[in-house]
Amino acid sequence: MDEKGQSWPEAMLSLVIILVIFSSLLPMATKLTSSVLIKKNAMIAAETSFQAAIHFRANGQLSGSRTHEGRDYHWTVAGGEICVTYEEVRGLGSKCVNL
Repeated sequence: MDEKGQSWPEAMLSLVIILVIFSSLLPMATKLTSSVLIKKNAMIAAETSFQAAIHFRANGQLSGSRTHEGRDYHWTVAGGEICVTYEEVRGLGSKCVNL
């Protein structure tokens, strides 16, 4: 009983505790990452609608598209509002803004 250091059961217990902590944090990190990506895409869609408003006021352009980081954002002007559609992780997303 004069041994110094950790025994094998103590090492396994420490490893199990670390695995439990990381396995509980992984789903939360994944959810947070996807939430941030969805918000980022919505922000880029809002920026695209602002650029679409500039094109509509300056040139009378009623539709167009923009590519940002490999993702296409298509916009149209109809009924006094600008709608931007884009592909999201969960499917098709859209953001409409009044003129």
